[in-house]
Amino acid sequence: MSMRILITGSSGHLGAAIAEQLTQEHQPIGLDLTSGRWTRYVGDITERELIWRAVRGVDAIIHTASLHQPQMATHSRQQFITSNISGTLNLLEAAVQHGVSRFVYTSTTSLYGRALEPRDKAVWVSEDLAPQPRDIYDITKIAAEELCRDIALSTGLAVTCLRVARFFAQTPRLQALYRLYRGVDVRDAARAHVLAVNSQGGAFDILNISASSPFQQSDLSLLLSDPAVVLRRRTPHVVEAFAQRGWPLPTSIDRVYDITRAKHHLGYQSIYGFDECLREH
Repeated sequence: MSMRILITGSSGHLGAAIAEQLTQEHQPIGLDLTSGRWTRYVGDITERELIWRAVRGVDAIIHTASLHQPQMATHSRQQFITSNISGTLNLLEAAVQHGVSRFVYTSTTSLYGRALEPRDKAVWVSEDLAPQPRDIYDITKIAAEELCRDIALSTGLAVTCLRVARFFAQTPRLQALYRLYRGVDVRDAARAHVLAVNSQGGAFDILNISASSPFQQSDLSLLLSDPAVVLRRRTPHVVEAFAQRGWPLPTSIDRVYDITRAKHHLGYQSIYGFDECLREH
C-alpha cells in the first residue's frame, strides 16, 4: 500500500537517496534546512509548529536530519543537544499525536565509540556491543535512540533505529577496503531505510547497516595482527585486485560490523560491496 512518508534531511546525500527509492511505491515529503528536489518544507526540526504541520497526514517518518561529527568544530554541545535530541523528540511526539504508524531513525555506528578500539583482537560489532561514546555527537545519537525506545514502548509507535556505517567519499583504495568490514554504499543505506519503513516488525528495534563482510569471528585475532593471511584465505580475489592496482594490503583491521540482525529482521542484503566498488572505480 502506498504511503505518504516524511523524510527529514531530504536535501542531504542519504535523505535524497532514500526519497529517490521511495518514489517507486510511496510519496516522499521532504523537510530540510536547505531546498532540494525532494524538499517541500524548508526549516529546522527544532521548530515545533513546522514539524506539527509537516507530520499532519503522513503515514510514516524517516528521520535522517542531524548534526554530524565534523560539525563539532562549528557547533556547540548545546546545539548538538537541541538538534539531535530535542529535534528527534519533536518528531516522535508529533508522530504519536498524528497517528503515524512507523518511525525510522537514522543512527550511526559511530556511537559505539571507544568500544571500537581493539585490544588483543579486532572488535566484532554486533548490536549487543555496549556503546562507549567519545564525544557529543555519539552522546546525542545514543540519547535519541533511547528517546525512540521510550516512545515506542510507552505508546506503541513502531520505531526502527538504523546504525548506519560510513558512506561518505574516500580514496578508491579506502572505499573498497572499508566495504569489507566497516563501510556501506549510500544506495544500500537508503534501501535499508525503505525496507525498515515497509517492515511489519515489532515496537522497537536497533539494527546495524553496513556492507556484507566476508570475515568471521574466528578471524578476529589475525585481522588485527596480520589481515593479509585472512584475506588470502577468505577472499583471494581481493588480494589480486589490490596487487593489480598497486595498492598495499592493510596492516591491521580493527573491527567487523555484523549485519546478521538486519538480514533476519528486514531481509537486508548489501548489493554495492567490494566488487561493485571496484567496478565503479
